[in-house]
Amino acid sequence: MFNPILKNRVASLIYAISWLLILTGQWFLLVYFYEIPGLVALYDSFIFNTLFAVLGFGVWYVVKFNEFENSSVYKVVFVHFISALIISALWLTGGYLFTIQLYEDTGSVYFFEQSLTWRFVTGIFYYLLLSLVYYLILYNENLQQKIKDEANLKALIWQAEVTSLKNQINPHFLFNSLNSISSLTISSPEKARNMIVKLSDLMRYSLKANPSNRTNIEAELQNIERYLDIEKIRFGEKLSYQPEVKTDCKNKLLPAMILQPLIENAIKHGVYESTGKININLNCDFINNYLIIQITNNFDSDSVKISVTGIGLTNIRQRLNLLYKRNDLLETIIEENLFKVKLIIPQ
Repeated sequence: MFNPILKNRVASLIYAISWLLILTGQWFLLVYFYEIPGLVALYDSFIFNTLFAVLGFGVWYVVKFNEFENSSVYKVVFVHFISALIISALWLTGGYLFTIQLYEDTGSVYFFEQSLTWRFVTGIFYYLLLSLVYYLILYNENLQQKIKDEANLKALIWQAEVTSLKNQINPHFLFNSLNSISSLTISSPEKARNMIVKLSDLMRYSLKANPSNRTNIEAELQNIERYLDIEKIRFGEKLSYQPEVKTDCKNKLLPAMILQPLIENAIKHGVYESTGKININLNCDFINNYLIIQITNNFDSDSVKISVTGIGLTNIRQRLNLLYKRNDLLETIIEENLFKVKLIIPQ
């Protein structure tokens, strides 16, 4: 709403310099072509150009409320035609009043009257030129606002997509846990109580975690410990977990709730389908400004067919792509009875 030239120092400076150049050009024209005395020509140039420079600030509001996008061409042309006449009339009237106040001789007033036609044409030209400049400024402002709005819209869509991907995973684990609690309430009420407490802590972390934000590796590992504590209540000694985290990994960041689906995947294809003990190893290292996390689990190759395109791994790939704009940050390797998932997180 406020005049863009007045609220910007650089624009104000350019505006002032432009009028100074116009003033100088008019003075040169009056002195060398009309043979007007230098001082008189300077006064005339200063009065009329300074006056129009001030009136020119008002042209912005005519432009602002007469955008081509919101009004018909005929209306815009008509409004500018009337505005040009009014501003030119005010300009000439103000210039005349200043002239008769400054000069006592009738020669200067006579020159003003004789040059009234070309001054009026000049006023119309100034108005059209300023209108064009203001329309360009308005176009740029609208363009920047559209770019900003589109960026905000993309961010909202991105946030919704990431949240949707995260929410596809959580219910799967929750339903399994509730089924286990239901069974434990009969066979082992104490274990059921412990499982409920740990599940509440786990869900609290899950609900607080923003899927579009990063968290430190320590918080994610603590969440994994809570998750595995719940699963160990169900599977006991059948499940083994061995983390190995290098000191360089301390305080490094990664997407919130990114590790739990990988551990859940290891349990799903390892512990669920095997009669023997399943070992889950987590190794974390920091190399060349990348946080490298590798999760390895053994499985029964005779009874389990590992899928690398399941919902858990697919969602993680999509999350990483949304967050880092890269599709090479998750690797899966199957070696005989070992399944390895390698997570690469840029820092």
